[in-house]
Amino acid sequence: MSDNSRQRLDELLAAFGQQAGMPGLATEGNGVCILVFDDRTHVNLLADAETSHLIAWSNLGCFSSEGAAATLRALMRANLFWHDTCGATLGLMPDSDEVVLAMRRPIDGLEVDGLRDVIELMVETAEALGPLARGEVAPSKALPAAPPAYVTAIRG
Repeated sequence: MSDNSRQRLDELLAAFGQQAGMPGLATEGNGVCILVFDDRTHVNLLADAETSHLIAWSNLGCFSSEGAAATLRALMRANLFWHDTCGATLGLMPDSDEVVLAMRRPIDGLEVDGLRDVIELMVETAEALGPLARGEVAPSKALPAAPPAYVTAIRG
């Protein structure tokens, strides 16, 4: 990992930590900073040296095999054009049924307010989609019924 990308992330985390009352906030030895909100929502942050991007991800949980088709269909709809993921993307961890919400942003030029925005967006989106991913709510009740207007312009 490039010292510059990780150093920049650590600078941003230190500034964010000062503002949020968590002095000394930084990445761990593996380069990842794990933030936990309300003992339930985890947001992981990593500086990718190869792309100079901030990578943020949250594991939403494992979906149940019961109702998996409907859950996955709803998650794929949420992922379309990043409409219900607020610019993040959904995927599955390799060799498991764990749903992950992930996003990347260029770290160059990112300021502490931008980092806060990424963290808030990840927490809000993970908390909105997590119950759906884990099968705690019916797919029909989890997301808005109306698709975005631009979807009607797509021809198959």
